[in-house]
Amino acid sequence: MNESAATSPSEAAGLDARLRRLEARLARLEAYLQLGPLPEVAGADAATRNAETVQVAHPPSEEEKETALEFRIGEFWLARVGIVALLLGTAFFIAYPLAVLPPLLHSLIGYSSVVGLLFFARLWRSTYSYLSRILFGGGMILLYYATLRLHFFTGHPVISNKFIALALLLAVVGVHFYFAAQRKSELLTGIAVFLGYATALFGDATHYILPMVAITSAAAVYFLMRYHFQTVVLLSVVLAYLTHLLWLLGNPLLGHPLQAVAEHQNNLAYLFLYAALLALPSLWRKEAALSDFSRVVLPLLNGLGFYGLSFLVMLTFFGDQRALINFYISAFFLAVATIGWVRSQSRLATSLYACFGYLALSAAIFSRFAAPHYFIWLGWQSLLVISTAIWFRSQIVVVANTIIYLGIFLAYLISAPSTAAVNASYALVALLSARLLNWKTERLALKTELMRNLYLASAFIIIPYGLYHAVPRHYVSLAWLGAVVFYFLLSVLLQNKKYRWMAILTLFLAVLYVFVIDLARLEAGYRILSLLAVGIVLLVISLLYARSRRRTPGAAAPPGNE
Repeated sequence: MNESAATSPSEAAGLDARLRRLEARLARLEAYLQLGPLPEVAGADAATRNAETVQVAHPPSEEEKETALEFRIGEFWLARVGIVALLLGTAFFIAYPLAVLPPLLHSLIGYSSVVGLLFFARLWRSTYSYLSRILFGGGMILLYYATLRLHFFTGHPVISNKFIALALLLAVVGVHFYFAAQRKSELLTGIAVFLGYATALFGDATHYILPMVAITSAAAVYFLMRYHFQTVVLLSVVLAYLTHLLWLLGNPLLGHPLQAVAEHQNNLAYLFLYAALLALPSLWRKEAALSDFSRVVLPLLNGLGFYGLSFLVMLTFFGDQRALINFYISAFFLAVATIGWVRSQSRLATSLYACFGYLALSAAIFSRFAAPHYFIWLGWQSLLVISTAIWFRSQIVVVANTIIYLGIFLAYLISAPSTAAVNASYALVALLSARLLNWKTERLALKTELMRNLYLASAFIIIPYGLYHAVPRHYVSLAWLGAVVFYFLLSVLLQNKKYRWMAILTLFLAVLYVFVIDLARLEAGYRILSLLAVGIVLLVISLLYARSRRRTPGAAAPPGNE
């Protein structure tokens, strides 16, 4: 008796340890299955909850990991594979022609399968929630397929009237959206969106397909705004433009030959409508409401889809109106960017839509003007881009515009003949762009020193280049000396020493030109004039620097006499 009493505390301790390990394993399974605590557990005292928390926080053992993997495969993956197999089997049965069964009875068997799936989904809703959701989604997909086979893809349609068949399909899609909203299920919403676009293609009529694409896109945007289903709207962007492309190619999914439609049928207006609908999330929601991925991908996909298909439509149907249509597209993108910035301060979406707008504007300029005159408009467009980018506080647009400007500038120098108007435009644009960046640099939260230097460097190149081609050869050095005076005046007016350095470098260039070119090629009178002009300018500038040094404390002292 005493021996039994002596061992009972140790047995109790071992039993307590085993119970705690068992509770820890059950707690991990409940957490993985996202099951709430039982009422008695929820009402336990704080000391017990803390002890369980400490126990659960321990790293899982190999046995626990193996058990969790087994449960995960057994409950989740087997259910997924099983429902796929069940759906495929039922779908093949509905599609397989059986001579012994009339078409109506064949379809009724398919609907009976749907009822069976939905019945078990309802029956197991509280006990096997995950399996219930899988069965419900599979039943809804099978409902659509059974309805589709009443008229489409069968040699013996139960419903011969296409209008009635489409009405039934639309009703099924509407039921999908209803249950997706009722259950707040992103998966059901994605299925409903996919079926909406598929139903559009099954209509096989332009003014049924394209409005259905717009309606389905609007529904996807609604679910994003209402339930924050971001994946659904990203899927919708891809499917909307893909459906439009399939229509544009003659709807080959229904067995038509792969070729462009015969007439445009105003489909460009529908593209504008899709783009406006799919841009609404960027216009009406704060940028922080979207994930980092959606902030970038949503406007990027929308812009690429809209402009890519619009460009294809232009090439196919509006070859002689490319400039005008590109201008309309540019105005649309810039309007979206402006509204998005004013309403939601969305920097990424604003920058991306603005970039698409400037791309369309560049295409309009190329289409409207011939070389080299389009270089003039492209240069001034660069200044417009910088102005709007500063307002949008967009670092992306400023950096991209600088790179594009330098690329166009180099392309002009290499490929196009020198034109006075183009040279003057690029010089003025470069100086104004550098000044604008210096004036509003605080709005960009970006170091603009390098970009300002690049614009000033392009001005330093284009001004002597333009003067060289614009004036007679014996006046080139005098023209460059005039540019030196112009730079010094800018330095005084703007209080910026960068222009003084440009003046000094241009002066060295003028001196080099006088001694290498003018002395060798010009007549005596022009040589004398060039030397005198250079000498006077050098002495005057030296005198000005000497006076400035005396007024500036701490300036460098002049070199001493030997």
